[in-house]
Amino acid sequence: MRLKYEVLKMTDDKKKKPDPFDPAQFRASNTLDGSSDGIRREFTHILTGKPKKSAFFRSHSDPTYRLPVNIIEYNSGMMKEEFLVMPAVTDALVEETKPKLLVLCVNGMSTPFLWLAPRQAEDGFQRNNLWNTSALEALRLSETKWVRMSANMAEGAYTIHTSSSESKPDWPDFSLSELIKLGFGEERVIRDMNHSVIQRLLGYE
Repeated sequence: MRLKYEVLKMTDDKKKKPDPFDPAQFRASNTLDGSSDGIRREFTHILTGKPKKSAFFRSHSDPTYRLPVNIIEYNSGMMKEEFLVMPAVTDALVEETKPKLLVLCVNGMSTPFLWLAPRQAEDGFQRNNLWNTSALEALRLSETKWVRMSANMAEGAYTIHTSSSESKPDWPDFSLSELIKLGFGEERVIRDMNHSVIQRLLGYE
């Protein structure tokens, strides 16, 4: 009887003590959300460019957050930067500019970014190659699914991965104007021919 009592007591003790290594204690949510504790993330800038190859993302399907633009890619020797170009400058430097579609996207950590996706210009200047067509397919899919794209050098195209996750994207409460300001600032907007990048391209600096 005593042995039975000790066995029952040990069983009861195990029931009372929570398992310090219970997997449920360590389960993380898909996104980091500080809204429950009254903390709000304030954005001082957002990234521009292609989606990161290691991150799933969604693109905003609302035309309000999609804008056909022209850019100039300039390599200063240390890094390549993309500059938004005003139409008047584009007309003067057609060979230096590239047509792009600026699209608001967000990754799985609720971090927004502006993707300068491929865009076919009206004059057909940007040709339809596999890089562009596969990127546009990723853009189309990302309107309704979480997508990850990685460069496949052997095929000369992007490999597209989709997730079965049904989590909703957490979109920032910004207008497109505010997003462009956060992404490019005045420094990366070419408004006229006096911009330092244009002056360097023309050999004046």
